Amino acid sequence: MTGSGEGPSLIKQLAACDKSTRDRAVRSLLNTWLPSQSEVTDEEMKRLWKGLFYCVWHADKLPAQSDLIEKLSSVIPKLEPGLSLQYFSVFLLTMRREWTGIDKLRLDKFYLLIRRFLNCFFVMLKKWSWDLDFTRRSIRVLVDGTFLADDKFHGNGVNYHIASVFLEELRPLLPLKKEVVEVLLEPFVGIMGKVSDKLLVGKIRSNVFDVFLKMGRRLLELKRSGDEVDERDDVVVLGTISLLIGFSTKFYELGSSVDCYQGNRKVVLALHEEFLKLEKDLASSGFDILIPEVNEGDEKDEVPELIPIANEMEVDGSNDVSVSVEVNINGSAKKALKKIKKAKKATAGTGKKTNKSKCAGCSPADQENDGMVPAESANSNIEQDGDSITFTETVMSNLQLQFEKVAAEVGLSSDVASACDLPEVNGAVSKKRKRAKSRDGHKSQNGELTNQGDGEGGGTAKTAENSKKRVRFSMKNNLVWKPHSPLPPLSLRLPPSVTPRGSALKKGIPPGPIREMPPMTKKVKKAKSVKKARKVIKSMYPLVKRTKKLKSMSS
Repeated sequence: MTGSGEGPSLIKQLAACDKSTRDRAVRSLLNTWLPSQSEVTDEEMKRLWKGLFYCVWHADKLPAQSDLIEKLSSVIPKLEPGLSLQYFSVFLLTMRREWTGIDKLRLDKFYLLIRRFLNCFFVMLKKWSWDLDFTRRSIRVLVDGTFLADDKFHGNGVNYHIASVFLEELRPLLPLKKEVVEVLLEPFVGIMGKVSDKLLVGKIRSNVFDVFLKMGRRLLELKRSGDEVDERDDVVVLGTISLLIGFSTKFYELGSSVDCYQGNRKVVLALHEEFLKLEKDLASSGFDILIPEVNEGDEKDEVPELIPIANEMEVDGSNDVSVSVEVNINGSAKKALKKIKKAKKATAGTGKKTNKSKCAGCSPADQENDGMVPAESANSNIEQDGDSITFTETVMSNLQLQFEKVAAEVGLSSDVASACDLPEVNGAVSKKRKRAKSRDGHKSQNGELTNQGDGEGGGTAKTAENSKKRVRFSMKNNLVWKPHSPLPPLSLRLPPSVTPRGSALKKGIPPGPIREMPPMTKKVKKAKSVKKARKVIKSMYPLVKRTKKLKSMSS
């Protein structure tokens, strides 16, 4: 906003309908303009946040919303302390001003925006080593901009949400020093006696102080039972704060003061009694509970060491035995074979390699079959994981060679050998083999003794003449007649509702019997009769009628 027209144009770009225009403006603002500013006026910051608000408003879909919210919130720890607090305070002011105009469909992304800004607000305090003066000043900005705001905006929803998520966002940064915890939580004690909003008081009690009470009681129960709990657990961290901060004294002083709001005095004194009872239980139990010291070095994330997995083939030339160590990470047999071939090429000049594998208890026939297998298949290529076995291409070729050898000894035709190609080892069995097994089953019932191996071999050796397709035919289901052929007897005729199924439909004849329908005749509409005109007898005038009557009487 150094130029006269740069500011308004940037704000318009932030609120543009086009996503690419908004993204360009956000990058320009957060990466270039804002970090280079040492001081920004309140009016400029308000106009800037007006554009940022509608930038979030136009963001659709969860990934785009999350990415934009992360960009806007993560800039808080990167700015100078004064500028970051101004950026955060104007954000709170904008949210309270625009809160009543947010519809329920866009409410969730603004809830997420408030949560992420509060989290980055605590990260900013951590960056400055939780300095007491800076922390007290920052918390005052948060409280004055939300809970104790003197503006006329109806943004109570912002206050309710901050009270609900305050402890959740602070929890990952705990434990902290006792002085820092007191600075962070003391404003909430004061709010309980100042605000007149019953709903806000209930939110603060249920989401902050009731949680401390629950964890404090749970910690005392674990201490009495002697159970060991991790120091980073919520019970230890939050329970220790509830027992050692002295909330009972703070609530008593607030409830007995003249400035306490009369409607909240009962709630404040109830919290005083509960915390006082908890502290008395701690004193009677005799346990020594201390807030753990915070070491900055322990907060750094430790990076675990990665142990590489060897995927190489180790060859012992003295014993003339090659042992393959194969680790298939991705479950792919092809990648494992390529690694074996590369390892063999790398170790070609070190010594002689033999293709014999260790085979304890193998039969002579199996050893002869192993001699026919190529060199790559000599190593162990069947990976067993529990009960499942993964067949590699080498194992499949080995099985094919063995099957061809057995077929040659039995004396099967050459056509059968070509049928030994198995594209899918674990796939479904072909239909021909199923039909062959069914025929073998019928033969065994008739008295012919066949074993399972011969049945499978004989099934594959059937020629095309003997293995014709068998089609079930039923008069009831496949009966079809043509118009030029005579109709079947009446006992075989089908009702019109039954339609044939199966191979009868393959002949191109429409299903169902042919019924002769009488030709449709158009009904001639009768012309509407014209209403007969009512015959009206014209009546004579009274004077003429009287004249005729007098004439008739005179005559």
